[in-house]
Amino acid sequence: MIYYLRRQVFFARALNITLLQFNGRGEVMLLGIDVGGTFTDAVLVDNGAVYAQAKHPTTHGEVLRGILDALDAVLDGADVTQIERVVISSTIVTNALTEGKTQPVFLAVMTGPGMNVKGCFPVEPYLVSGYVDHRGKIAARTEFNKHYGLLDRQSGVTVAAVSGKFAVRNPENEYVLAHELKKSGYKKVFLGSELSGELNFIRRTNSAYFAAAVDKTFEAFGKQVEWALKERNITAPVQILKADGGTLPLEAALKQPVEAVFTGPAASVLGIEALGAAPEGKCISLDVGGTTTDIAFWDNGEPLLAKKGAMIGKYPTAVRSFHMRSVGIGGDSAITKLPQGFKVGPERAGRAAALGGAAATLADALIVLGLASFGDAGASFKALSALCHEGESPEMAAQAVLDAALDVIENAIKDMLHEWSIQPVYTVSDVLSGSDFIPQQLVGVGGGAPGLIHALGRRMGLPVVIPPGGMVANAIGAALARPTVAASLRADTTEGYYLIPESGKRERLPKRFNMQAAEEILSAWLHEKAGGWQMESSDTEVISREYFRTVHGYYDTGEIIYLRMQLKPGILYKITGREVAF
Repeated sequence: MIYYLRRQVFFARALNITLLQFNGRGEVMLLGIDVGGTFTDAVLVDNGAVYAQAKHPTTHGEVLRGILDALDAVLDGADVTQIERVVISSTIVTNALTEGKTQPVFLAVMTGPGMNVKGCFPVEPYLVSGYVDHRGKIAARTEFNKHYGLLDRQSGVTVAAVSGKFAVRNPENEYVLAHELKKSGYKKVFLGSELSGELNFIRRTNSAYFAAAVDKTFEAFGKQVEWALKERNITAPVQILKADGGTLPLEAALKQPVEAVFTGPAASVLGIEALGAAPEGKCISLDVGGTTTDIAFWDNGEPLLAKKGAMIGKYPTAVRSFHMRSVGIGGDSAITKLPQGFKVGPERAGRAAALGGAAATLADALIVLGLASFGDAGASFKALSALCHEGESPEMAAQAVLDAALDVIENAIKDMLHEWSIQPVYTVSDVLSGSDFIPQQLVGVGGGAPGLIHALGRRMGLPVVIPPGGMVANAIGAALARPTVAASLRADTTEGYYLIPESGKRERLPKRFNMQAAEEILSAWLHEKAGGWQMESSDTEVISREYFRTVHGYYDTGEIIYLRMQLKPGILYKITGREVAF
């Protein structure tokens, strides 16, 4: 028995699994932390109830202090040794992308013949010779002697991204190029083939680029989190929430930081589910923070998933996520006075004038209009007065500011509706293709939700729901995120075997093997291991699949099948009670 348990722990550690010692109802002490652009929230969940919650200002430039303040408040009187898991969500990465505060990246791509990539990526790429054909055969290697400027590192650029068409079938050219770039002085090189197993070259390349762009920001954030937990003697495993609602160990997330994009929005989606506020019918949820508003779509109580991957700005990526959009509108959004009207965001001005800030923010406009009530209202009126056009009162200016903010949010919703109409998007359980999405309700969470979302509801003619606990919904969603485990299967029907690398076992193929059989085998393996790890079992879902025929000597000899699946993300359970009032 001891050997069996040790074996399970070995497999769990190999796969970075969190072992949760569930009681009869699957409940343990869980800590959720959400680091937003304005506030850092923390919740401690115990016995199905929110045992403690805290909201403290995010200390920009010194994130550690804000996390410690939130931890001290939420852990007061708690036994930290009983915490079984810590899950972190954050808008740090999303905000950096929204505000354009990322580090420069050298992007090198191997497109092969016949492909024009102009305008497909956030920066102009360096086109490198060498390519892999559709069968995974290296058709040409990189001729470095013909690329005189390739290995001359640009001043101030320390990270690079490399991507090649069909590299998922053979990444050797990517590896060679990355090795040479590191020799020339690049500290880190992100590979498209390591960030996605699917063929879409454009999405893989953008994923590699954005991973490199946010690497410095996320690495600094990860270190701050580790120090904060160490300072408070918390030794529980730490995981980062992914954009699809799954979890990723912090160590693994640091190697693929693009997965940390949209973790804030994902946390709000899970938080809405955990609070029992998942709406029936078609609905739009909005999480209003200090820097951004995160928008997600729902159908019959389930969040919609983007079929092919998240959009970052106008660029498609391979990051699995909910069908969502993050726009640069929040309570701390800067207000820019124009010759006619105002511009709101995407820059963050800092704290509202009502809280001692130096300039008016969107939150101040809400205070002037009576849609929010905190701080020094007189300071908000004074700050708005300084922005008034000739003949304009503070109330009129505040309404114009609110209208400008609502325009940005409403236009984003219209864009999402358009995306819904032209490409397949599916719910967590059922594929919905070709259906019109006509929202019937708005659900608002986050500190700035009440005033802003009620105003949006009036404009759109939709009822608004603000669930109790919505102020810390993200931290609740993070705490209750179901642990997920992913595994892959590779099969070669010519050789007659399949391999699940995570198990370390190579098996003979059963008769009449195909993709469906591969899914059944891998799903069964995931469920078996989940039971052994005492994880709450759930349905499985396909992350990526790859299939192509093999030809030898002009004859079709078989198939190569690649499949990656995971236990479906979601919440462990809904909040059944509250030890403290929201």
